[in-house]
Amino acid sequence: MMIGRAASRSVLRFGVLVVLSVAGLPCAPGQSSPAAQPQPCTLNASAVPQAAVLRITDVSHALLPNAAVELRCGNTVLNALADEQGEARFELRPGHYTVLARMPGFADTVRTMDLPASTGPAEIAMSVGSATDTINVTADTGFVPFASNAGSKTNGLLVEVPQSISIVNEAEMNARHVLTVNEALRYTPGVQTDQYGFEPRFDWLEIRGFAAQTFGIYRDGMRFNSLSGKLDPFELESVEVLKGPSSVLYGEVPPGGLINQVTKRPEAERSTQIAAEFGSFNRRQGDLDTTGSFDRNEVWRYRLLGLVRDSGTQVNFTPDNRRLIAPELTWHPSDRTNITLLADYQNDRTKWDQFLPAEGTLTPNPNGIIPRSTFLGEPDYDNVTRNQGSVAYTADHLFLDGWDVHSNYRYQYIDFKGQTIAGNGFVTGSTTDVSRYLFATPNTDRINTVDTRALRRFGTGSNFEQTILFGYDYQRLGQRATSYYLFGVGNLNIFNPVYGQTTIPTGAPYLNNDTTLNQNGLYAQDQIKFKHHLVLTLGGRQDFAKNTIADFLSTTGNFARQDNKFTGRVGATYLFDSGIAPYFAFSTSFLPNAGTFVYDAKTGVADTPAVPSDARQVEGGVKFQPRNWTSFITASVFQINETNVLVANTAFTDYQTGEVRSRGVELEGVASVAHGLNVHAGYTLTATNNVSDVIPQNIGKWLPQTPRNQLSGFADYTVSGGRFAGLGGNFGVRFVGTNAADSANSFFVPKYTLLDSSLRYSYKHTIFSVNATNLTDKRYVATCISTAACYYGFERNVIGTAQYRF
Repeated sequence: MMIGRAASRSVLRFGVLVVLSVAGLPCAPGQSSPAAQPQPCTLNASAVPQAAVLRITDVSHALLPNAAVELRCGNTVLNALADEQGEARFELRPGHYTVLARMPGFADTVRTMDLPASTGPAEIAMSVGSATDTINVTADTGFVPFASNAGSKTNGLLVEVPQSISIVNEAEMNARHVLTVNEALRYTPGVQTDQYGFEPRFDWLEIRGFAAQTFGIYRDGMRFNSLSGKLDPFELESVEVLKGPSSVLYGEVPPGGLINQVTKRPEAERSTQIAAEFGSFNRRQGDLDTTGSFDRNEVWRYRLLGLVRDSGTQVNFTPDNRRLIAPELTWHPSDRTNITLLADYQNDRTKWDQFLPAEGTLTPNPNGIIPRSTFLGEPDYDNVTRNQGSVAYTADHLFLDGWDVHSNYRYQYIDFKGQTIAGNGFVTGSTTDVSRYLFATPNTDRINTVDTRALRRFGTGSNFEQTILFGYDYQRLGQRATSYYLFGVGNLNIFNPVYGQTTIPTGAPYLNNDTTLNQNGLYAQDQIKFKHHLVLTLGGRQDFAKNTIADFLSTTGNFARQDNKFTGRVGATYLFDSGIAPYFAFSTSFLPNAGTFVYDAKTGVADTPAVPSDARQVEGGVKFQPRNWTSFITASVFQINETNVLVANTAFTDYQTGEVRSRGVELEGVASVAHGLNVHAGYTLTATNNVSDVIPQNIGKWLPQTPRNQLSGFADYTVSGGRFAGLGGNFGVRFVGTNAADSANSFFVPKYTLLDSSLRYSYKHTIFSVNATNLTDKRYVATCISTAACYYGFERNVIGTAQYRF
């Protein structure tokens, strides 16, 4: 599939600008804002740009990698991040500049100086607020996040964004040895993971009571289809959660928010990691991660990731096999230009999750407890095969006039073939025999996405700072889908299953169509900071979404719908010197329900096109990022109202309710409280309510599969010195409260508490570790959608890993 003409022109214009800059040709001069009041400065505008280096340190002259450095002279603004040696490099015309250095945990540092310096790198020493001599200001920040590109698309500090954002970084994912994105977010407040318990096919996730897996899963800021594809955390450097409506920057997203999976990138320093792991269910895996530079100047950088896994699972006849390869290449000719090419290919083989009756899992059965290993399908028929791959680029260029242009593009394909014989509850009058049905759904997804944006930071007068962002994104999602079902495909004794006794028919198609969604979005954002304390965030976006369907089973044949929508965000944050930052925001979201036909309960018509869902949120809270110890704490309260909500029923169709509401409180703290000790804790209260519904008995009820309370705590410690240096481990507790099984709240799934733990030892270049989830092997039901379909949670899973780095 081809990207749209407008997207192509945006990408082409960006490419021309990059080529002109790299070739040394002059870029277009920046235009002064009418409101701008240039700061006094002396700049030799006719001089040839020269190289300048600023070395960022603490007061003890220890280097500070990743510090943000900004140079100003009138309307000229230059930005850079310090590298691993604490050096920020610029190409600038000689002049008298104002230098602003920022680093999470340090006080903003302002200096004026002549650049380039004649005696080598100019040093900027930063102070750490009220730090004591026990604070190691150059230490690794552990699990603690400071900045994110997802919440503002300007790589701003989390404390300045008027939105609750959670980040699970690579350090935490490695410590917990997460196997899926679900696992990565198990300790994140506001997120309901493992929504359907043990599920080997997809990542099912909810945020603030709203399903995220269809339109709320992103990769590197671009849409990823989680209901066909599944990324391995081995490819990721972090997982970010934006909570609440985020349409102003991303277009069509659910009201609960979105999950952004950030891909690992090539690094300048050479390193290679080889690992082998063995574990429960005969798990065997080997993986490779190697990165570095091809040349001394670190202009060309590479990364290659590979993984091979053969494994069983807790359910009989159900594998978890994967093959993955992901090559990457970066061209970094200067600190102003960076272009990275990314690709990956993944092959998965597994089977369907199991639909088990409530009687024997959730409630007693006279014949005993249904084993968690129970398989209700046919081993020779059930199968899930997925082939997915992508090619992408990400490109950045910082112009001399201060404009930073960024462009992302990704093409991805997902070929998913799945078929199963699924349980449909006990046969009437029996507590042993279950009826079964056939379900098959081969589908192919093709997704093109592009996002091109430009931002600039500048000052307006002596008291104001602004970061302006303009962007355009385009996405084209094409899906070829066919689905079959057939009821009454042979009964099975659930306590003594005998397979192969039934001839498997083909089934009748109930879905056969081509669906295409084209979306164009224009967005703008202005972040205004007054006297370094008050931050106002204003954003708006206009979306143009067109959905077309070629339905090969319907007599009408084709369907097309155009949905246009404006969404926005208004927020304010106040930054106290202590690190406390209260905030308040109002935001909206837009979801066109692409390609969905619903059952109209009023008319009884099943093939009614779904109308768009709209949502609005009010959120307030406090963020706390103290300057004297490494931590980040967020407390937030919110209310989300969504109209025209899609709800699935048992006949393979949906219907749209009137309005639902989600209110809640979220508390999260991530900290490095001492050398080697990291903690991550959180609490979630999510009170959902069906405000109005076409089915009267559902009004006032909880939204299904949404626990009202969740509580979690996780601590990881590594001995940093002495006889036991390198010895470490962690321990975590997860509590998930009661959740409703269906929209009518006819029955509930009880609460449960789980324990996780690990032990590791590092010796020279080798790390040996053992990780266990559900340490006590608690048997629990994660959720039910009816008395015929309940889902067990994960059994205890123990994995031993040997990892060698060089």
